[in-house]
Amino acid sequence: MEPQIAVLIAAGLATTGWLYTARRARMLSRKQHTVNIMLQASLNKDFREMLNKLGPYLRDKTLPELEKDEHKELREAVRMIGNHYEFMAAGVRNGDFDERLLKDSERGTIVMLFLGLHDYMWRLRNSRQRMAIYEHLEWLHNRWETKPPGRVRRISEWCVGRPFSGKRVPTSG
Repeated sequence: MEPQIAVLIAAGLATTGWLYTARRARMLSRKQHTVNIMLQASLNKDFREMLNKLGPYLRDKTLPELEKDEHKELREAVRMIGNHYEFMAAGVRNGDFDERLLKDSERGTIVMLFLGLHDYMWRLRNSRQRMAIYEHLEWLHNRWETKPPGRVRRISEWCVGRPFSGKRVPTSG
């Protein structure tokens, strides 16, 4: 075997090993970040209280008109919980959090939250004239409620290291 070919093969194998190691480290880091954010929320007393306060309204889909002053405390709970899950949905959409781990542990909560907040979310979007409010939560809900991505899409998403985000909602204001 020619020495030049041996050097090229060795360089190719070293590069492949380096690429694999870097990708694996990124995947493990993504999982660790996902676990950390879920643990922080579950160990946060205020977050748990707000989620418990909001839970019955979400389960029954009976969220009152939060714009009224008498629902200030409930509005604050919606803001805290909604923003937390919007952040997590944005992390999944941008490839910063592990989608499978989040789906396995938080799918029911996220779907229930979106369905419970749907009317309020649209009132908020219309009043502020910003269609991007909770756009990532809506995207994640739609992704998880419809038929899962096919094999080709999953392979493509694996190659780029994050889900395809689809079309962004146009914003105004």
